[in-house]
Amino acid sequence: MDALSDLLKSIQLSAKIFACRAEAGPWNLQVLYRPQGIFHTVIQGQCYLRECSSDKVLQLQAGDSVAFPTGGTHWISDSPENLDLDATNVIKVNDDEGLMLLKTGAISISATDSGAWGNTSQQEAATAGDSPEDDQVTILLSGTLTYDSSINHPFLESLPCFIQTRPTTEGERQRHEALTNLMIEESSTLYPGQRLIVDHLAEVFFVQLLREHMRNAKHSNDYMTALSDPHIGVALNLIHKETDPKWTVESLAEASAMGRTAFTQKFVNMVGETPKSYLTNTRLMKAKAKLQNTNESMISIAQGAGYASEAAFGKAIKKHFNTTPGKLRKQS
Repeated sequence: MDALSDLLKSIQLSAKIFACRAEAGPWNLQVLYRPQGIFHTVIQGQCYLRECSSDKVLQLQAGDSVAFPTGGTHWISDSPENLDLDATNVIKVNDDEGLMLLKTGAISISATDSGAWGNTSQQEAATAGDSPEDDQVTILLSGTLTYDSSINHPFLESLPCFIQTRPTTEGERQRHEALTNLMIEESSTLYPGQRLIVDHLAEVFFVQLLREHMRNAKHSNDYMTALSDPHIGVALNLIHKETDPKWTVESLAEASAMGRTAFTQKFVNMVGETPKSYLTNTRLMKAKAKLQNTNESMISIAQGAGYASEAAFGKAIKKHFNTTPGKLRKQS
């Protein structure tokens, strides 16, 4: 398993999708800060967006996507001047207590299992005629993200506050359309497992946004860039693929085609900690997951993390997670 896949599994990333349909203006949707992320993709029409930390107004058109991986208050409206409209109504979505939407104007929100998603179909929009009303409809697919933010990991620390993407190649456009069409098609049916499929597709969509961000952040020097670095990225993948403790700083440097000193320095610069520390932390993170999600014996998990005794393993868990292996097991 590559490093990004293993990390997303470790932080238990999940997503829930909903549709936002806005009729002719004026309208305004305000998304208040939530502790974790949210993303939007425009599938019909256009709109304008402003984040709370910036005065810059962005125009979004069909195919454009934005994400706030760590939360973030923002406004979306039919025109730049309407970004400042006062909100008059509160909308609840998916029974998510951490998400607060305020709106003004003709905006409707539909969860995937509400039965109202048929109105968001791109196919229906294309065949609905050219009436002025249809021309003024904007449809967004939006997703809320949930993950274990209590894990102290450089990946979470380097999550960007804001991502904006737009398909620039035919392949990117096809992938975007394929994913959004699948989400819309599944959400418009009543097939068994519909909600699970839609939410997993939303997770895939967000990972695609992360990939795009990583491709565009080539000149930065952080963990996101490290994941695709030709040297440090190799080491991170090897660490996260490890099935039993066998990697050392020396062997990782050799596998990364670098000398130990240069490798260690570059690793620290990009990841924020030494290779030895990252190895230990990753092994303990996997051990924590085993304690919570499997019936594997304590001594087996300890040895799998590189500890010869349960006592030494318990001290490491206590230092890293401020709890004991026994308490972690009881939380499962």
